[in-house]
Amino acid sequence: MRSCIIVRMSDTHDDQLATLWQDFLDLPFPQSCYRRSAAGEDLVLLESHLAGCVSAALTGPLDQRRREALRTGMASVDGLLPELADDPSAADYFTRLRALAELAAAR
Repeated sequence: MRSCIIVRMSDTHDDQLATLWQDFLDLPFPQSCYRRSAAGEDLVLLESHLAGCVSAALTGPLDQRRREALRTGMASVDGLLPELADDPSAADYFTRLRALAELAAAR
């Protein structure tokens, strides 16, 4: 089951990021992802790194280190999503996080 992230077309990029971030904060981290690695990635650590960068993007421009962390993290999520296909909750969570990372990187 895939969920859609819908944002009003009239929202500005920053408004979209802030709105989607608030929605994401309401999601619980999937229990199945604790102490789990996928595609060689510790899922808790990956989530922490990406979420930290997204949060920083909400307060202002990102430095080069965080931009690179977002690019690397998005590539990691792309690589691990096939391994999460059997876990819809985890796949949805990381798909949403990747979308946030992409918006943050474009900010």
